[in-house]
Parts: sequence; C-alpha cells; structure tokens
Amino acid sequence: AMLVTACSGDDDDAGGDGDGDGGLSGAAAVLDGNRVDAIKDRGELIVGMTLQFEPQMYRDSNDEPAGYDVELVQMLADDLGVDLNIQDLEFDALIPGMLADQFDLISVGLVGRPARLEQLWFTCPYVPYRQVVVVNNDAGITSLDQLNSSDVTMTALQGSTAANLIETTFPEAELVGLEQAPAFLEVSSGRADAIVVEEYLAIPFVNENPSTSVLNPDNPFAQEYGAWAVPRGDIAWKEYVNGWLGYYISNGTLDQMYTDIIGPTEGLPACS
Repeated sequence: AMLVTACSGDDDDAGGDGDGDGGLSGAAAVLDGNRVDAIKDRGELIVGMTLQFEPQMYRDSNDEPAGYDVELVQMLADDLGVDLNIQDLEFDALIPGMLADQFDLISVGLVGRPARLEQLWFTCPYVPYRQVVVVNNDAGITSLDQLNSSDVTMTALQGSTAANLIETTFPEAELVGLEQAPAFLEVSSGRADAIVVEEYLAIPFVNENPSTSVLNPDNPFAQEYGAWAVPRGDIAWKEYVNGWLGYYISNGTLDQMYTDIIGPTEGLPACS
C-alpha cells in the first residue's frame, strides 16, 4: 500500500536542529534505536520526494505518484514488508525535513556535495543523469565559454547540483535560482539565456519550445549520479540500504528499470 502526503514548502516545523516535537512523523521514533527495526515496527517506510520531475518522479493523470524513483522506493518498502508513505514536498524543503527527522529517506537524485555531507549521509548512487545546458536561441550562445560572462543570465532549480555547477563553472554569469517549471519558463521567454538541467528533462522541453536548443547535445556538460540521503549517524540503516542497492545494481534490475522508464543508460557504478 502507498500513502501520499502533499506538503507545502513552509517548513516552520522542520528546523535544522532536529528537535521535532515527535508528532511530525513516525520517523522521529528511531533516534534511540535501529531504524530498520523501527520501520518494521511502524509498518511504513517514510520517504521525502518532490513529485515534479517526469518521468523520474511525478504524479500521473490520476494524481498518483509514478516514475522511476517511486517504483524503486516501492520495491524497497515491499522488501521490508511495510507500506510506503511518500511525503511530497517542494525541493528546498526536503533537507530541512530530513534534519527534523520527518522521514527515513530522501529520494530525489541528490548528489553528495561537501556542504550536504555535513548534514546528511548518502547511499551508493541509484540514478545516473547527464547535465546539459539549454539555451534560448536568440541569445546567440554557441559554446560553453560564452556563458561565463556578466552579460549572461542563467537559471536552475534552486539549491540543486545544477545551480552549484553554474556557480562554480560560470562564476561571472548571473544565476537565478527557481523551482523547475519557472526556471524553464525564464529560458523559453528569453528572460534568461540558459539553464543547466538533467538531459531527460531538457529533451521534452526543447521539443515543445523550438526557440530553445541543447548546447553541444553530443557532449553533455556533466555526468552525475544521484543518491538517496539518509539521516547522519544511522549506520545500520545506511548499511541495509547500500546492501539492498548493491544487490539490485549487480543483477541489472536498476539499469533495466531506468531503461524502461527513462531511457538508455550507461549504467551505475558498483555499490561496494
């Protein structure tokens, strides 16, 4: 069974001090014990997600969760013998929610950047994706070098790895961080010159917006691997999840799921 809760980005109860009042979520009950046992005792796996990134994670025509991530965490819940409870939050509310111990896992393809490693633990990668640059054709940008200019406005999902790539690779450009749909709109309308985004999101956007194109489509800007985030300090839970991922990576299940739902993949690194 699957329970879905839609939550706003107003996380007044999701402070970074982890002192949740105990009523926010059953996840808070594991602070003094083994999370694997607590999940089984609770009878549900609580997962934080942002259901806005079709086909990786989204709501289908019946408003039900769907996509690669959803099927994967459902498999994890099934193997644990529990129900799945998806907490659907805005992207920038996920890490505060984890710090407040509102869920057991974040499944949104996070990359374990150094700043995030100070707050969370990350599992082995579970999803590969290629970052590309999409430009507004009227901007006249034909190479990556042209992006590193104070005359260029770029956008990306706020707080994402894509936004971090812009800050580090194109420091002279102006970065406007937004939610995903408004970020795309900035480029299609010409208010921004370019966006850094996952290839699987870029391709349908460009197909629907002929005024845009992928810059150097045969040479992606960056190859990334997204991981699940788990609470810091919960060694048994992290080891369980890594062992689970390692099993399904080694037997080809994750590669086949990705190919069937998202598209061709060059595969995931081994989980050891």
